[in-house]
Amino acid sequence: MTFIIALFRPPIGSVPGWDRIEEIRLKISGKKHATPSLKVWYLSRYDSKEYWSSWDGKRIVVRLKEGISPSEVLGDLTYRKAKFSDSWVVELPESKRSVASAKELLSSLNLDVRVVYAEPMLIYRTTFWPNDPLFGAHLWGMWAIYADKAWDIIRGNSSVKVCVVDEGMDYNHEDLSGNYAGGYDMVDLDSDPYPADASEMHGTHVAGTIGAVLNNGVGVAGVSQVGILSCRALAGGSGTSEDIAACVRWCATNGAKVINMSLGSSSPSSEIQSALRFATDSVSGGVLIVAASGNDGMNGVYYPAAFPEALAVGAIDTLGQRASFSNYGVELELVAPGSMIASTVPFTDAYAYADGTSMATPHVSGVAALIFSRNPNLSADTVRAILDATAIDMGEYGKDYFYGYGLVNAYLALLATPTPTATPQITKGLKVSLSGRKLEIFAERSISLFSADGRLVARGTSVNVSLPPGAYFLKYEGGIYRFLVR
Repeated sequence: MTFIIALFRPPIGSVPGWDRIEEIRLKISGKKHATPSLKVWYLSRYDSKEYWSSWDGKRIVVRLKEGISPSEVLGDLTYRKAKFSDSWVVELPESKRSVASAKELLSSLNLDVRVVYAEPMLIYRTTFWPNDPLFGAHLWGMWAIYADKAWDIIRGNSSVKVCVVDEGMDYNHEDLSGNYAGGYDMVDLDSDPYPADASEMHGTHVAGTIGAVLNNGVGVAGVSQVGILSCRALAGGSGTSEDIAACVRWCATNGAKVINMSLGSSSPSSEIQSALRFATDSVSGGVLIVAASGNDGMNGVYYPAAFPEALAVGAIDTLGQRASFSNYGVELELVAPGSMIASTVPFTDAYAYADGTSMATPHVSGVAALIFSRNPNLSADTVRAILDATAIDMGEYGKDYFYGYGLVNAYLALLATPTPTATPQITKGLKVSLSGRKLEIFAERSISLFSADGRLVARGTSVNVSLPPGAYFLKYEGGIYRFLVR
């Protein structure tokens, strides 16, 4: 038999943890900040397409040194004083409202000794803050994985399907019904995966972390706004290898991009592994299998997480350390928040806390769904590589037994995800060759190579380096090329 990996807490009550918030506030307020000189950011961003995508298309901002008249520098250009500032806003004529013309003018101005800085008029947009009432006080896991920043890039796509192989799901729940995309009950052999009774909470809780409706004014917020499929393989906390394997096959043939398996056993099953291989190999592009490592707090990852076809997920607690119950081992790939996780439970639009690697796993499944939403053409292996490469390294440097590659990071994962229309890596004047971890670059003009965290790795026209696993960004002639090293 296969058993659920979770320990449930009572329903959510009052807001916890304000003493911790005050402790952090005092630590922050005690820091001293100093800005010895103003950085001219334009000089480091002028060749970035992403930077220029924020330009309003018609204006620039110029700050002159004290005592310099704008007429001396700006000549016949139309300008006005910036609001509550000593800078000047310049309205460009129609003939100079292209990026190339604006760049030429700004380059000239920034070389002028009378100019402090000159830059495009940039458009800033609101960052997303959902109105789900439990978001700020209770969903610490969303903050830990930078989901709030990821939602400024994409919140999900309903065409992407995540399948929850678990107990039944309360698809009528106020926070789940909007994202429910269908299901099947493998235990009772019908198309209704609804929980048998109120004690069957696990599948609904897992589903809520993956895809509870965002910004609907009630309850919690899921990592991704995608279609949730439910396949009921467990009843009363356990299920057979036959039903679990059947659910995996059902999910794969019904369009799932990700299968969440918050369940496990210390005993491997060939029937389940056969189903995993069907999902990862037989379906076009493959399905990403995300599974819980187990809750015995020991060295030994549970199955199916320990199978190579699956991405094994462990748990961290609210202090950012490996949760004491979280299994570890060589197969562990990522960790995610797994203690005091608030989510949906049946039957009365209720919410509760739960602990377990079962609760960590849907955080990773949700991030994978965001990546697929940004680029549905990616293979499951590529999405898995992005998740690993962009994780926040914890414990020993690199992959280790206790944290795998580290804590899943939704924001960095999306930054490393190429768009479906991404420019190919070989373009005029640029040749890139990647063999294993060895990277060779030959370019007519200087390139800049950055790691996912923004660190400069190499610069020049000829580069020959061996890179550690991770996501990398190559800047050349205003273009940005992304690739992964495993």
